[in-house]
Amino acid sequence: MDNGIEVVAKLPNPNAGPAHYTTASEVATRKMLRDVFSIPVPRVLSWSYDAANNPVQAEYILEEKAPGVRLGALWPSLPWRTKLGIVEQVVDFDCSLTGVQFKNHGCIYFKDDLRRLTGSSDAVRFTADRQSLNLDQYAIGPLTKAELWASGREQMNLDRGPWQDSQAYTRALGANEMAWTRRFAKPRMNYFWSLEEPELPGHALELLAKYERVAPAMVPPENESATANVLWHPDLHLDNVFVDPTSYGITGIVDWQSTMAAPLFYQSGIHRAFRHYKSVREGWVVPEKPDNFDALPPDEQKRVDRDLESETIHKYYELQTLKRAPRHWEYLQQPMVPVLRKPVWLVTGVWDNGDLFFLRDSLITLFTRWNEIFGEDTQCPITFSAEELKRHAREEGNVDGLGKMLSLFRDQGVLPADGIVQPEDYQTAIENCRKYKQIFLNAAQNQYERDLYSRIWPYQDVSEGI
Repeated sequence: MDNGIEVVAKLPNPNAGPAHYTTASEVATRKMLRDVFSIPVPRVLSWSYDAANNPVQAEYILEEKAPGVRLGALWPSLPWRTKLGIVEQVVDFDCSLTGVQFKNHGCIYFKDDLRRLTGSSDAVRFTADRQSLNLDQYAIGPLTKAELWASGREQMNLDRGPWQDSQAYTRALGANEMAWTRRFAKPRMNYFWSLEEPELPGHALELLAKYERVAPAMVPPENESATANVLWHPDLHLDNVFVDPTSYGITGIVDWQSTMAAPLFYQSGIHRAFRHYKSVREGWVVPEKPDNFDALPPDEQKRVDRDLESETIHKYYELQTLKRAPRHWEYLQQPMVPVLRKPVWLVTGVWDNGDLFFLRDSLITLFTRWNEIFGEDTQCPITFSAEELKRHAREEGNVDGLGKMLSLFRDQGVLPADGIVQPEDYQTAIENCRKYKQIFLNAAQNQYERDLYSRIWPYQDVSEGI
């Protein structure tokens, strides 16, 4: 353009909620992030969620091109001190986000847009220490999270918020999923569970009934800090951060779609950009090389060095959060928070996502640790029969076995964890897939296990017979 601004045209993400809601919410959220929180997000130059009445005939956002370079392209070659400085910058942004706390839990919209979309809108309300903020143009409305609108849910009158308290939120997610399961779920095969018997919608409904009974307990403690809602980036990875290639200052943070104001209780965590993908040592310890490091083969030394750096970055993010973002640290450091919120994370789309095992596992963990969390005098409202636990343990063995095998392949760099490869690496990935599937099958001790392993191998390609 003549003013020197590079422009990007953006269509709504097809994996998000309905385009008119996601577009309207993203634009309002990004303006608030720039104006209130001083977060460097690309400015929106033009946009429309009204596909029927704009020249493009589609929802769109016309925005500045993010200045700088994607951090993911630079990260492997950056000096150690530079990486730590980038972690510090992100934690400072985290602190900024937790500084404004909202009364309601939902997505941000412009008030006039939300009124046109839903027929009503109320002004954003803040906790007492932020009453001086004048943001009358904004309102909080329904969540745009994809799972709340996918697979027929867009046809249903579900409770997508906003909510004034966390019990209403946890209960609504369970009720939504129960209603969808009754209407749309069909029997299917889950080979981790059985090679012969289909998994039935009734199994999901039984599990969701357990979720509903514990939903009132999976909420933050009753204090202002815990129940106040804050904005938080939904998926901050290295390619969502842009930096100046000379100073390495952060010049842009992108991909705020489906951002919501919600309690940090449900949002806190190590950003994917800095999260170590293996177990992390507890306490304020600096990861060290093993005593036999010098005797290891060169490839193994590289793997150890890579893992040490990843774990140290993870620990450094925790340390900086303690120092620079104390409201985030309050929930990041509590071991019981993940136990309580994991069922809430998993319940929406649990059948679609094939997550019945993981929801059941999270509820069994909650059941097992109930008295540790709530005290000996409080009875857990759910139980699991011996038969349920036995079947779950059998499925867990299959899930864990495959997971360990795939972790080994991933660590050796022969198969991608998510199945995504560059075009130039595709043929090599196909050959590796055939080779390592055969290794996996050869680990079977009998024909039943071989059939099972063949069915649960994740990189299935019917046309190629692999």
